[in-house]
Parts: sequence; C-alpha cells; structure tokens
Amino acid sequence: MSGRAVTVSGISLSTALLLAFTGTTAGAAQHAPRTERVSTAADGTQGDGASSAAVTTPNGRYIAFRSSATNLVPEGVTRPGTYSYIRDLTTGEVTKIEQALSTPRLSADGRWATYTDWGSRNINVFLSDLSTGTRIRVGAPDGRDTASSPTISEDGRYIAYRWLGHPDFPTRIDLYDRLTGTRETVSAGPQDSNRDMDRPSISGDGRRVAYQDNGTGDVWVADRVTGAQTEADDGTPSTVVQLSANGRVLAMDSADGSYVRDLRTGRVRHFPGVRVLAVSPDGQRLLTRDADANLTLRGLRGLRGGRETPVGHGSATAGSVSAHGRSVVYATEDADVVPDDTNGLYDVFQWRSR
Repeated sequence: MSGRAVTVSGISLSTALLLAFTGTTAGAAQHAPRTERVSTAADGTQGDGASSAAVTTPNGRYIAFRSSATNLVPEGVTRPGTYSYIRDLTTGEVTKIEQALSTPRLSADGRWATYTDWGSRNINVFLSDLSTGTRIRVGAPDGRDTASSPTISEDGRYIAYRWLGHPDFPTRIDLYDRLTGTRETVSAGPQDSNRDMDRPSISGDGRRVAYQDNGTGDVWVADRVTGAQTEADDGTPSTVVQLSANGRVLAMDSADGSYVRDLRTGRVRHFPGVRVLAVSPDGQRLLTRDADANLTLRGLRGLRGGRETPVGHGSATAGSVSAHGRSVVYATEDADVVPDDTNGLYDVFQWRSR
C-alpha cells in the first residue's frame, strides 16, 4: 500500500510495536482472543478525536474507518471535521483519504476503495486506486445526478450504488463495471416516486446485489447472470443489513427482529432481542448486538445454530467481520479494552479469535 496518493500519508511501523498495541504478553495463551486498537497514529499515539464506522477486508489486514482525530497522520487535517482513514495492520501504515465523506469500502486486496464525495454539483460515488492515486467518478457521470451508498466486489471490478436523478424520479440501484467503464441498472420496480430502491449490498464476485424497496418494505436479490429478481424478506417490511461475499446468506432487519435467509435453501433463522450487524464473507458467522450493546459472534453452521463468542461492547457495521469470523472491527468508548486508553473517546478496535 506504499506509494498511495489521493491526499494520503503513511509511516511504516515495526512488528514489535504492533505487538505492543495488542495488550497481550508473551506468556498469553497462543490461541486466546486478542484485541488491538486500530484508530491510532502509526507510532501508537492515541487519537484526539472519536473514531467509528469501521470495516475490514476479508483477510483482516486493512481496516477503514471514520475519525474526527487530528493527529493520526503527520500532516494532520486541513479543517475541523471527520475524515476517512485506512490502516494496514501488517506494515502499520495509516492512510488518510481527504475527499471521502463516508467510510471507504475496500476490495479484498485493499487496493481499491469506493466512497462518496462531492461531485461538481451533488454527492457522487468515486473509486480510487490506492496503489497509483488515480480516482474516477463511478456514479452519475455528468455530475448532475446524485449517487451514494457504494458497495464493492472483492476484486474491485464492480461497484453497486444508489442513484437519484430528478426528485420526481424514484431512486434505483445501479452498477458500474470498472473494466468496461459501463453502467447498468440492477434494481427492478415501477416508475413511482414513492418506490425508492435503497441499501445495495453486493456479492464478492459481483453477480448478486441485494437491495430494498423503501415503498413496500420488500427486499430483493438481483442475479446479474440470469436476470432473476428474487424476493428475500420474510413477509414483513425489512431492511438490508448485508449479503455475504459468497452470495448465499442475506442478513436483514424487520419489525419482528433480525433474521438471515439462506438463499440456496430458502431457510430463515430469526434472532429476537438482538440486531444482526454483519455477516462473514462465507456466510457462516454473524455479528449481533443486544440491548446492552454487547457484541457477539454467532456461528450458523448451515443456519442450524452454533457457537456464540463474546467480542466486546460497542457498535459495528456491515463489513466488520473478516473471513470465517477470524476478526471483528468495532468501536467503543470503553477504556479497559487495551492498556493506556486514556482519551475518553470512541476508538476502533480489532478483535481476533486467535
């Protein structure tokens, strides 16, 4: 990730210093969970502003998050506000994306980042190549329309996003192909201004895109290969949480609690009393949050239930669980997660199962 542009900065961090951040000791059990504070400067300096809204790549190496801290990179910030950062946990490099108005969504290798920023007139979706610093506008190519809520395939080729033209038109879900430079509309639905399509979530190969109809509360999954539109909700008004990278498991929220559907078998599993926040890329682990903000990683084992593992206390979002549930990124203001947390602010942490 060295050599990034896009108004970035980075400093390498030694492996020994990274280990010091974990709060573990040499005598700790080899397979014990470890938690590391991510929202620090490369030299370990804690942030002087709150950090949250973190997402991870499937291998857990790259973490993107939002922060109002002014001291995470050497040049600081140009104006007060909240900025987007990416942390490479292997090198310790911290990268700031000056233009991003939302947490960047990353390709699996951490090279491609998609996010919202101001276009010439309205909010738009952009795609940055963090290895070269090049940036292109993905949504609304003429700049007059609005695009938001981007989600990216694992190889960084496909970006699905929410498109809005004239206020009298309904919003829809479009998809951009980076290799061909073409766009297509993924969502279906009547041309009715009360039937806005929202909250896209894309599979790792870019074949399937889940989205919701805000007018009816229906949730749909579009298959770009077959052209099929499959309703995935449980019959109650629902919202999309996340489609697993393998395109098999869809997590949703509804009035009767959170639930997941196995799109291959059609099985549905409900989780009353908790909210499902994220699903692992393989669709076998769920991150849930109870009324007391306790975060729990739950195994599905083919949607028949499985092990429940406490992760921490705080908040998390879609994209916060790595492959096979090996790590979770979350935000909390708790001061006892790692030693020397004295800023009294929300920080981003990575919890690792082993």
